[in-house]
Amino acid sequence: MKLCPNCAAEIIPGSKFCHRCGDKVVERMKDCPSCQEQSPLASVFCHHCGFHFEGRHRSDHGYQPVYVLDFNPATLTEQVKALFFKSLKRRIEEEHDVAKYSDYVHRFYDSRFKEIYSLRAEQIADDVMTQWERFGSQGLEEVDRRIETSFEGLMDYFIIQFCPDLNGVLLPPSILKYEKLQLSNVDLWTVLSDFLDFEREEEVFYIDFISMPAELLANACKNYLCAERKEKVFFICDLSLKGNCKEGFAMTDKAIYWRAPFDKARRVAYDDLREIRREKEWLTINGHFFTVNPSLNLKLCKLLKKMRKWKPESTQQVRVNTR
Repeated sequence: MKLCPNCAAEIIPGSKFCHRCGDKVVERMKDCPSCQEQSPLASVFCHHCGFHFEGRHRSDHGYQPVYVLDFNPATLTEQVKALFFKSLKRRIEEEHDVAKYSDYVHRFYDSRFKEIYSLRAEQIADDVMTQWERFGSQGLEEVDRRIETSFEGLMDYFIIQFCPDLNGVLLPPSILKYEKLQLSNVDLWTVLSDFLDFEREEEVFYIDFISMPAELLANACKNYLCAERKEKVFFICDLSLKGNCKEGFAMTDKAIYWRAPFDKARRVAYDDLREIRREKEWLTINGHFFTVNPSLNLKLCKLLKKMRKWKPESTQQVRVNTR
C-alpha cells in the first residue's frame, strides 16, 4: 500500500496525483550517510549498500556480522535484496570496472535475473530466519556464511550469463557448476580447465610434457618450476618474449609457480592462499606481483579465490586426472 507523503491517504495504483489533496505523487527520498545514494524515505536499509538507517550496526553478542540484519520477518527479504547490491558493487570493484556499476544495476532490473533473484531472496531470507530462530546470536557467523555463499553463486550467474558485454573479459559459464562443490569432490585438472578455458587464450600452454621440447621444459624447471618429486604438474605457460620458457607460470596439484621478467621465482601453495587481489593490469598473490593478460588475470583471480575458500585439508584428498 502506497500512501500520499502529504496527507497519508492511500494512493490509487498508477495515480500521479493524490485524489484527496492533489499533491503530486513523488516518492520522497533520503541520502545514505554511508554511500551518499538515495533511498525511499521509509526505508530501514539503504537500497544500494545495506546501511541501517536506525543505527543497528553492531551485534551485542561478540561476533560482528558482515551482513547486518534485524531479523524482522516482515522486512527480511527486502533487507537481503539491499545487501545483495552492496556485495555486487564490491565484486564489480574487485573484478571489473566500478565505473560501470550503474550499468550492471540497470542490467539487473532490465533482465530476467530480477525475477530469478526475487525468488532466491525469499529463500535466503527464510533460510537465515530459520537459523536465527534456532540459534539466535550464536548463529550469526553461520548466517554470514550462508548469505555469502548464496550471493557468490548469484553474482557469478548474473555477471557471466547476463553481463558478458559489460565485463571486458569473456568468462566461461563452466565455472558456475562449482558454486557449492568442495575440492575433494572434483577433479583438479577439470577445475583448472573450466576456469582458465585454455582454448580461448592466445598464450602458449604446454600440457603434454612428452612432446614439449626438452630445452624449454628444462628452462622452466631451472627458472621457476621447482616441483617436488611426486608433485603432479598440470601445465606450463610460456610468457617469455623469446619463447624460451624462462618466464611463465605453472600449476600443479599443490601450488602455483611463476616468474615474471626482472623478478625472482615465486611459489604459493594452495593451502597457503591468503590474499588475491586484481589491480588494473595485474594480480597480487599473497602480495607478490603476477600478470599474464587481462583475460587470464581475471580467470586466475576467480580460480584462486575459489581455491582459497576450499578447506585446506581437501587438498590432501583431491583427485588428480592423469589425462
